[in-house]
Amino acid sequence: MKFGILGALPQEVALIKRCMTAHRSVVVGTRTFHEGEWGGRRIVLALSRVGKVSAALTTTLLLERFGVDRVIFTGVAGALDPRLRPGDVVIADRLLQHDMDARPIFPRFEVPLLNRSEFPAALAPEAEAAARAYIAGALEAEIPAERRAAFGIATPSVRRGLVISGDQFVGGAAQAAALRGLQPDALGVEMEGAAVAQVCHEMGGVPAAIVRVISDRADGSAAVDFQRFVDDIAEYLTGGIVRVMLERSA
Repeated sequence: MKFGILGALPQEVALIKRCMTAHRSVVVGTRTFHEGEWGGRRIVLALSRVGKVSAALTTTLLLERFGVDRVIFTGVAGALDPRLRPGDVVIADRLLQHDMDARPIFPRFEVPLLNRSEFPAALAPEAEAAARAYIAGALEAEIPAERRAAFGIATPSVRRGLVISGDQFVGGAAQAAALRGLQPDALGVEMEGAAVAQVCHEMGGVPAAIVRVISDRADGSAAVDFQRFVDDIAEYLTGGIVRVMLERSA
């Protein structure tokens, strides 16, 4: 079994890159793919860059050029569910593009010619179990209390459900409220996951996991120092969850 692991920002894959045993790096266009091992599994790690097209391209290359048969996307997201706080973990079990709108030819949110608007992330149960195991077992050792306290994080919660994606940064209260009105079940919003899920669906139903750490409430209250949040909190949470997923995979 070979896992393709990707994130949109360098910080989101930095821990994995540091910790993996890399055998070789392959450049394809503007992407660099690092092949090696981590958590007892063969992996190919790549930086997708930001947005749905970038994520779709990188996922397709992972599947076609490197023969991965599992895909894990990791990174941060904004909260739409008001119960979520920075540091909480959201696992997508299905994803939708909130900016897909081909009306009146096709219904809003439906991807033309695929007859569906939502795409599954089949590895969601495994990702949720790994998140809970990491938080219960390794979080305190790997993310010191003072770091967590700096962002008001005690013990992160883990939620599984709908995550929505679009090619826009949602950073205002009005934007967030509008998305909640359109998709009231959505837990969080980001810019890549639905594209990854669609590619995996169209390429034969490749199992995927989308693991997100909440960085802000998508309402203008983003962390004062976003890079510090990713470096001190999200990098370890997402990386730790991925590691546990790999170690527990059958």
